[in-house]
Amino acid sequence: MLSKSRFLRFCCIGGLGFIIDTGITYGLVWIGMSSLTARIPAILVALTICYHYHHGFTFRKTGKAPWKGWYKFALSNAAGSLINYGAYAAVLFFYPSAPLIIPLIAGSGVAMVANYIMSACYVFR
Repeated sequence: MLSKSRFLRFCCIGGLGFIIDTGITYGLVWIGMSSLTARIPAILVALTICYHYHHGFTFRKTGKAPWKGWYKFALSNAAGSLINYGAYAAVLFFYPSAPLIIPLIAGSGVAMVANYIMSACYVFR
């Protein structure tokens, strides 16, 4: 289940997802959306983009990434997304003056392991 090179590829794509998530969150907060609300579309967009890259790069599947697979990915990573959002909200609650990047890093970091396990064991097996 745990291939070091595959986990490294997973982390690289996760880094891309983090950049997308962070950029969208900051953009939506900049235009006036609350930071908690902004995370929802940001996570969904990052999840969708990461799925396509995980399909071909991380898990080395051939062909076009099927939408059916996206649903499996989204459902299986829902727990990771809830962990991500929960950690993000907790940091904002306990440290409301923290720069937005801090809760973003905390949320993404704690969710990474859960998302990898679900992806390796269920979505791309």
